[in-house]
Amino acid sequence: MMKTPLHISLFLFLALVLGSCTRNHGDIGMWFGTWHVESITADEQPVNDAEGDYFFQFQSKVFRVSQVSGHETLVESFGTWAEDADNGKMTITFPDPGVYYIEMRGLEEHNDFTVTMASSRDVTLVKTDAAGITYAYHLKKQP
Repeated sequence: MMKTPLHISLFLFLALVLGSCTRNHGDIGMWFGTWHVESITADEQPVNDAEGDYFFQFQSKVFRVSQVSGHETLVESFGTWAEDADNGKMTITFPDPGVYYIEMRGLEEHNDFTVTMASSRDVTLVKTDAAGITYAYHLKKQP
């Protein structure tokens, strides 16, 4: 007889725990998660010298860029990001240049992007570097 209230209590506790927030510091909207860098262009010309796959990841204010080559090689770097959604801008900064070591065309210690296209599945980030080259990063949300 005592098993039924105990089972109900355990079920309610598990439902509460499993249904709780999985995103630290709340929901950050569409940016949360992993985005695959589908393509990069420099002055509207495809950049084909990238080795492996690149991924951008956003959580809270932490940004991670990673490069995956082959089946066993992962290189990653961490920074911070901030969005000015009202103006369609995003800033990605790598505060410790000694830690930043991913070679990705156009990505620098400080990056001011314009979000030129954004949906829940596809995003295009555009920036112009100090040499005047305009880079466009086309991202696709990973499941």
